[in-house]
Amino acid sequence: MIGSGLARRYARALRDIGQEEGQVRKILSEVDRFSRLLAEAPPLREAMEAIHVNRRDKEAVLEAVVSREGFLPSTKSFLLLLVDKGRMNVLPQILMELRRMVEEFEGIERVEVVVPSPLAGTQKELLKVVLERQTGKRIELEEKVDPAVLGGMVVKVGSTVYDGSVRRQLSKIQEILQKG
Repeated sequence: MIGSGLARRYARALRDIGQEEGQVRKILSEVDRFSRLLAEAPPLREAMEAIHVNRRDKEAVLEAVVSREGFLPSTKSFLLLLVDKGRMNVLPQILMELRRMVEEFEGIERVEVVVPSPLAGTQKELLKVVLERQTGKRIELEEKVDPAVLGGMVVKVGSTVYDGSVRRQLSKIQEILQKG
């Protein structure tokens, strides 16, 4: 991913400022909100990323949006820095890195669960409890529905994948039968 090192540096600096101010979660929330505003308003995004729009105009638009939203001075300064450096196009990667860093700091682990049909509330809670015991972290489940799983589930914790899907079990049986 182009700019991932750059995104990590910006995210680390913003996280550090947020930690100093005791506002790390609020800054993350505000950067996320601004990113969503850019996604919801293509003309705003185009104005922020366009080379032919001068910096003062971009700053004026940014000031209007930030003051309307009531962002912290730190968030505002950060966004103005991105405008000044022509780096607004890197905001999605910065946000992704910042979220990861904040969650790591708070002891939260995002876990992706792929299932053939949506899990019931009790199933989610039980899975969450088991994973929290196993990892020693607070778990945020991200459920994805994929009928190709057929049954069971695929759980991704960090770089580790636990594949308990029926599709995988059928694949193993097929391999055994082919080997003879």
